[in-house]
Amino acid sequence: MNVEIPAELKKEVEKKGGWEKIKESLPEEDIKMIAKVMKALTDEKRLRILYALYRQKMCVCMIADLVKCSYSKCSYHIAKLKDAGLIKAVKKGNYIIYSLTKFGRSIVRHFNKYKPEEVIK
Repeated sequence: MNVEIPAELKKEVEKKGGWEKIKESLPEEDIKMIAKVMKALTDEKRLRILYALYRQKMCVCMIADLVKCSYSKCSYHIAKLKDAGLIKAVKKGNYIIYSLTKFGRSIVRHFNKYKPEEVIK
């Protein structure tokens, strides 16, 4: 694709090695990983789980009660959060105990610290 770069950007782009160099320098693996995390965060039930785990470790029965869903649907949400690296599971006897990973905890802290100035409705 032929891109016509505006004059006010041309010098800056050239300093960085050109438009092709800028495109090639994008961190593709990071972008894919962040997209996976963002997808996991787009569901209200999963956000509710994250915020609750920020306060307390939980078993699946507690999580199911919290988000008002069946165990199978709850397991689906848990799997999405685990796959995104936000929560972890530890087997304790007959139970699996879920908690936030360090990354998951930092995400919730970030959300608590930086709230949108205006809520989009």
